[in-house]
Amino acid sequence: MTQFPIRTLQAAGKTVYLAETADCRPDSPLVLTFLSQKETAELAALLPEIPLRLAAVDEPDWEAAFTPWAAPRAFKGAADFGGGADDYLAMLEQRLLPQLEAELAIQPAWRGLAGFSLGGLLAAYAAYRSGAFARLAAVSASLWFDGWPEFAAEHAFRTPPQRAYFSVGDKEKNSRNPRLACVEDNIRATAELWRQRGVNTRFELNPGGHVAEVAQRMARAVAWLAK
Repeated sequence: MTQFPIRTLQAAGKTVYLAETADCRPDSPLVLTFLSQKETAELAALLPEIPLRLAAVDEPDWEAAFTPWAAPRAFKGAADFGGGADDYLAMLEQRLLPQLEAELAIQPAWRGLAGFSLGGLLAAYAAYRSGAFARLAAVSASLWFDGWPEFAAEHAFRTPPQRAYFSVGDKEKNSRNPRLACVEDNIRATAELWRQRGVNTRFELNPGGHVAEVAQRMARAVAWLAK
């Protein structure tokens, strides 16, 4: 398996792990994720023949940063959801992306946002609140989030995505937490809603639960965005 070096950069006060796959050019696509340094290396290694840049933002507080509105915690001992997604997307669009692209001297042909779990919720929400990302992937996304189906159906896209990818593990609907058990239904419904709105949308059902083969699931998502 081809291994690509990981660079560590700073942008908008955030640490960013950057991987450039084979034959990258200044106009190669840029895909933002929220993976760890190790996961970023694994993801890049699974995409050796697709020229693109993967930029993983090291965000420690997913519950606050990635949620569209405040909501009670989903698990005992976890943090409540802070509803900071609007501010976070504005930070990405207005500060982090311009700084990153200036430092790297790049002009991506398109930008993508590919998120897992709450990061996937942020990616889906970005279609309604940000014009920075043309292609979006919501992998095992937390679309069980309270009020998401109503929000998705009642609001227009800020900029319709060129491509969108949704996936979920086939065992995720078996969660003992009733708030989470609707996740597959909500992801399927969102994918169908976007398809009806004219977005080139793909839905995949993966084997396993929520945290199975994260890098592999993300690789399938990014590969489809890059088609």
